[in-house]
Amino acid sequence: MCTILRKVCVVLFCVVFSTILATPIFGKNNSNYPDIIRLQMPNGLTVEYAMDYRRDKLHRSKLKEKEYPKKLKEKLGNFLKRWQVLGITNLEEKKPLYIEDLIEEIRITERKDSRTILFPKNTKLALTVKGKHKLELFQLYSDFFLYFDNTKQLEELLQYDIEKILKEGDEKLAPALADRKNKRRPLRAWLSVDKENNVGLTYQEFIPKKYIQDYLNLSFTPNVENINGSWLSGIGLNMDLILDSKWRFGLGYEFMYNFTERHTTNISHWANFRAMAKSEAVAKSWVGISFGYLVKQRGYFFDNNKFRLGFPVTYDNFTVTPEIYYKGVFKNSKKENKYFGIKISFNL
Repeated sequence: MCTILRKVCVVLFCVVFSTILATPIFGKNNSNYPDIIRLQMPNGLTVEYAMDYRRDKLHRSKLKEKEYPKKLKEKLGNFLKRWQVLGITNLEEKKPLYIEDLIEEIRITERKDSRTILFPKNTKLALTVKGKHKLELFQLYSDFFLYFDNTKQLEELLQYDIEKILKEGDEKLAPALADRKNKRRPLRAWLSVDKENNVGLTYQEFIPKKYIQDYLNLSFTPNVENINGSWLSGIGLNMDLILDSKWRFGLGYEFMYNFTERHTTNISHWANFRAMAKSEAVAKSWVGISFGYLVKQRGYFFDNNKFRLGFPVTYDNFTVTPEIYYKGVFKNSKKENKYFGIKISFNL
């Protein structure tokens, strides 16, 4: 029975984990990107790049490199050459289009004719994306979109000093990059560019958490645990479904390293499930309950204690979990057969 249950746990975890890894967490809907930066150009065109702008330091640094503006202009220039072959003119009179510039093809679909106008509180601003057609340029460091009304606007974009614009834009957003209080909230920023390629910050906001959609969180968790006075270390792979930023349900697989036996390193495998709720008492904290099953045992440390019950408490990236290891039905297990431990984990 235990062998069958062990196999079922391993197969279930592998199937679910593989499915989630194959599913994109952020889709094509721009509102689902971590951060969105919009540049309003003087010719009525809107440039938008969507990425994890604050936390992805590598890609953000590439935006400021000299090669990036060259690559952007090259991609846009190649698109305009291919677009001329299509012979599509009078874009102002056509319905809104979504154009994807792929490696060997151009894909064109109709967009809904709708426009959102943002009226920030305590300001006299009315912000909207100018340009009814949307062009997506692939193979860049971030997802790059251009909103335009005619191809002349795209041709004029090739004449702007893109290197200077991206560099000054990053400088204008420096306070937002350093804001640790809102580091987990999506950033929406509007920048304006004048005819001299000077950039000004029009408006920026951090999206309140209540507007953040449900999402999946994948994490890697090294840990140490003291069980009945013996120290063990472990590595865990976890996936959590977070609902309304208040509830989280997760599956995990943990490799526990036991060095207590001389000249031997025993690795035991545990499959885990946990359910947690966000604490209202302390910010950034979660409390919950977890269950574990010993899928594969090496050595004699656990003495066939195949189950464990835990009470995880998480603050920011740290989790402390008091745990009880037992053989079978909890209430029928003898006290001397139960192991008591406390685990400290760091979530990456």
